[in-house]
Amino acid sequence: MVKSEIKKIGQEVIKLESLALSKLSKSLSKDFVKAVELISQQNGKVIISGVGKSGNIAGKIAASFTSTGLPAIYLNPVDASHGDMGIIGKGDVLIILSNSGESHELADLINFSKKKKIKIISITSTNRSLLSKNSDINLMLPDHKEADKLQIIPTTSTTMSLALGDALCCSVLSLREFDRKSFSELHPGGRIGKKLKTLSEIMDTEIPVIQSNSTIIDAVLVMTEKKYGCVVVLDKNKKIKGIITDGDLRRSIGKIDMKEKATNIMKSKPIVAKSDLLISSAIVLMNKHSITSLIIEKQNKPIGIVNLKKCLEND
Repeated sequence: MVKSEIKKIGQEVIKLESLALSKLSKSLSKDFVKAVELISQQNGKVIISGVGKSGNIAGKIAASFTSTGLPAIYLNPVDASHGDMGIIGKGDVLIILSNSGESHELADLINFSKKKKIKIISITSTNRSLLSKNSDINLMLPDHKEADKLQIIPTTSTTMSLALGDALCCSVLSLREFDRKSFSELHPGGRIGKKLKTLSEIMDTEIPVIQSNSTIIDAVLVMTEKKYGCVVVLDKNKKIKGIITDGDLRRSIGKIDMKEKATNIMKSKPIVAKSDLLISSAIVLMNKHSITSLIIEKQNKPIGIVNLKKCLEND
């Protein structure tokens, strides 16, 4: 393939996606207005979910909402089915992305949200799907073709979903009269960012820890007592060896003996942070890794712990 042909392919992809975005812009309806108003009026968090490539887009949209001061988090629907439904609370709004609207991984999340009377906004391509039929507001992507030669790789659809998420975020931002000063206060790159709270100001120093020779039942008891949904495993030098979450327990419960060593189900590389990390950055970190508790360390020794809820309250 000659260089000119490669360039032409690239140009055709960009042209196809730009035409789809133009079509999307013209397709916005009163449902878009309703979605913006619902998000603006919510008293809780904006929870954004999706599977696969849609999940990647959902994570970016959640980060955009968070950076503008609106509490938001990405929730992996598979993790939700294995213990993370507790993230969803009264007053939250759920945005679900799915091109087909038929991803089976979404079923538990949809059922739980409807049972808890959580409002659902869908971003999808068909109003006849499982997702559309169970949503309070449907934001429809117009007819489109994926940009690859096989027309199957999520390309045009994810580009439109991302743009629609940006449109929601920016519209909500305008309604909330969010200005440059407000934005600077949430970003460490700005001069005002130095005045923001850090994790050291909100962290809990009563950390749920166990020793590396502890049993799984020991981990359960400490986890239950401390109520962080996790325990930190320490080595003989009191340094972080790993972490066990309640999700790890649920996924392993049918295969383990509670008298086994806790290290058998331990994750050896937990996500950790320094005490001087800004709270806004900690929220982004937890969103990125789909975790709800964050260990604060110094020289690989745990000195504190925070959960997402505490961070959102102080952000």
